[in-house]
Amino acid sequence: MSSSVRLVWSEWIPLREMGTFPAKPGLYRVRRVGFDGVDYIGQTGTTLRIRLGMLRGVFADVMPYRDPHTAAPALWALRHSLGCDFEASTTVVEDSTPRRKGLEAAAIASYRQERSRSPTANFGRMPDGYRMSTHNNRRLVERGRRFRGGPSESMETSHAIGVAPVGALDGDELGPGWCGHAWTDWTPIDGALVPRGAEGLYRIRADSLLYIGEGRILPRLRAHLAKTRKPGRQGEIFGDPSRLLCSYVVGDWLSHQREELETDLIGAYVLSTGSPPGAQYFG
Repeated sequence: MSSSVRLVWSEWIPLREMGTFPAKPGLYRVRRVGFDGVDYIGQTGTTLRIRLGMLRGVFADVMPYRDPHTAAPALWALRHSLGCDFEASTTVVEDSTPRRKGLEAAAIASYRQERSRSPTANFGRMPDGYRMSTHNNRRLVERGRRFRGGPSESMETSHAIGVAPVGALDGDELGPGWCGHAWTDWTPIDGALVPRGAEGLYRIRADSLLYIGEGRILPRLRAHLAKTRKPGRQGEIFGDPSRLLCSYVVGDWLSHQREELETDLIGAYVLSTGSPPGAQYFG
């Protein structure tokens, strides 16, 4: 990482010793004991002690639900299939939520550059042979759709492999080849001629880069444009819609693969500037 976003991680501590983690916000990593890699990288604005405590379901007899921690089902499946234990490492970050989330993206993007893959349980992925639990809330219960996962022979989208980074985390963030992608020319967002149904990655800029996103490109651009006409922090940052330009890349990636590549882009920007794009993480 660049010197402006250098993270100092603690030593690895058994995850079962949840009460020993810092009572402050920050970033954390989780891995199997003896594993040459990382299984999950996350961030929290509560405290690291509370957030890591939300993984206690990993040690239960049945697979936990996706809340209070979305990575718990995947980590449980690793323990169930391998008989492994886990440990965690933390770094305290007492900063704004956008800054903390940007550092999380930088940490994941840097790991992906080193390993050509994501941490095992990031981006909603599951080990083969397991079906993920749903969330656990009243709405799902009332609809009869709450489900506790476990071993399964069915093939799930979450089993699909991730994608490696397309390129290095460098270059001009406004340029046509940033991070190895073939970006379209910049065009006014209000008149962008995006193919109907196209999915991929997109950038929004004015004088500087303001936002990086993924999904169905045209609806997402229209949603951002609508925010300039409503109260809200992101709309305030975007400002006058006539000054906004967009550029995009179309690809046939799965949803979690687009999220991996989006994280690479946000991480690259954070590594270059020290902070995420101006309108990022404001919803």
